[in-house]
Amino acid sequence: MLCNHELIPKKPRSSPPPETRTRRCVACGSKDIKPGRRYCSKECRQKLQWTLSLSKGLLQTLNTRYAAFSFTEHYVALDVMPTWSNEISRFVYERKSGYAPAHALKELILEAGKEWHRKRSRRISRSFSSQSILEEKTEKDINPDSIKPNTNKTPKLSADQKKALGHLNIPIDTLIFGDYVEELKKAFRQMAKIHHPDKGGDGERFKEIKSAHESMVEWTETPKFQSNSALPGCWSYNGYRNRWSPPLRQ
Repeated sequence: MLCNHELIPKKPRSSPPPETRTRRCVACGSKDIKPGRRYCSKECRQKLQWTLSLSKGLLQTLNTRYAAFSFTEHYVALDVMPTWSNEISRFVYERKSGYAPAHALKELILEAGKEWHRKRSRRISRSFSSQSILEEKTEKDINPDSIKPNTNKTPKLSADQKKALGHLNIPIDTLIFGDYVEELKKAFRQMAKIHHPDKGGDGERFKEIKSAHESMVEWTETPKFQSNSALPGCWSYNGYRNRWSPPLRQ
C-alpha cells in the first residue's frame, strides 16, 4: 500500500503493474480478503489500529499537524508535518522477514521515542528535542500537500434509509452532489410508472417504493452528513483531532 508519494528507497515512476489494482487489506497489504471487505481479518485490523493508537504519543510530542503512514513489502514509513513547518520529516523502518506493517511501525515508534529521550537526557528542552529529530529526518522533495487529508463528505443514513435508496434506485452520491429533493421526486415518478398497479405493476412492490420515498423525504427535511478526512493509499493522521483515518476507498 503506497501513499501518493514514494517510499525510500526511491525508484523511477512507472505505470503500476496489473496486480497493484488487486484489492488488498489496508492493514497488511494481503490480497486474501473477501469482496466488500477492507481487512483480511479482525485481528489484523485490531493490531494495526492498536499500533496507530500507540503512535499518538510520539506524534503529539513532535507537535504534529498532519501525518501519514504507508508501507511496501520491504519498508514502513511515517511522514510527519509539524505545526511550525510545512516541511515533511520521514521516518523509515525496514520490514524484517515475517514482520507485519503493525510490528514494523511499533519498532519505528520505539526507535524514534528512544532517540527523543536521548536528546532530553542531555538537558535539551522538550521542544528543541522534537525540532532536532524532525530536522534530521526532513525530506525537502516531499510535497507537503501529499499528506494533507482530503475531506470526504457522506450522507448519514440509517439502515432503513439505505434500503430506501435501493428501492428508489438512487446512488448515494446523488445526496451529496445533486439537488436531492428533486432527484427523489424524479426517481419516485420513474419507479411509479413501472410498478404502480394501474400500470400493471405489483401492488406490494409499489407500497415498498412509496414507503421508501416517504422515508427519504423525511431525511431531506433535516439532512445529516458526516465528514471524514483521509488520503488515498495510506493512513492519515489529523493532529487537530488526534485521530487516525483509514485510506480512502478506491
